[in-house]
Amino acid sequence: MLKNLLLAIGFLIASAVYVPFPALAEDEDVATVSRLRNTAVVLRKGQQIDIRPSFKLQKFDEIKSGENARVEVIFNDGTKLNIGADCHIVIDEFLFDPDKNIGIAILRELQGPFRFITGRIGKVLQPQVVVQSRFGVVGVRGTDFWAGPSRGVYGVLLLDGAISVTNPAGQRSLTPAGTGVNLTDNNVPPGEVTVWGADRAQEALADVAF
Repeated sequence: MLKNLLLAIGFLIASAVYVPFPALAEDEDVATVSRLRNTAVVLRKGQQIDIRPSFKLQKFDEIKSGENARVEVIFNDGTKLNIGADCHIVIDEFLFDPDKNIGIAILRELQGPFRFITGRIGKVLQPQVVVQSRFGVVGVRGTDFWAGPSRGVYGVLLLDGAISVTNPAGQRSLTPAGTGVNLTDNNVPPGEVTVWGADRAQEALADVAF
């Protein structure tokens, strides 16, 4: 499964204009925990560190939230990541240099619900922003979206902007706000794009709201 998802990520990035970029030092701060409810930890270089407000996050950090927890993360460009309970998200890459027109963010969601709102990184020329889930890869184009377990399936809900949802079996594009797709397996195409409706959307957002 992981190999197929990485291939999908490679396809999304390769489809954009390639821009050479300098490597980011592993210990360079890329984001800050702005709000925290209950408990969460970061796994970093084999160590587990308790998260607190103002905690600095780095490339390759793994964020794990506890029961009934909420974590709000603000990246250096203003991109916001809201994490719900029992969630596990990895920061695989983050580079933002508006002077050089560089905007790259690659996150990996292994478990749980989250909301992702792009900041200034979405305004550079050809941003390369993707969020990998267990069942597909979300390609972001200046956007606000939610993803996670929803009514017995894995769902992706567009709140603003536009996204693509891709896995080895197919791709869906979402543009009207309030539309979403269901995903059931990495080898099954994303479901039809449908309007979720107020009740389901509110249920999803409640899972990441403080």
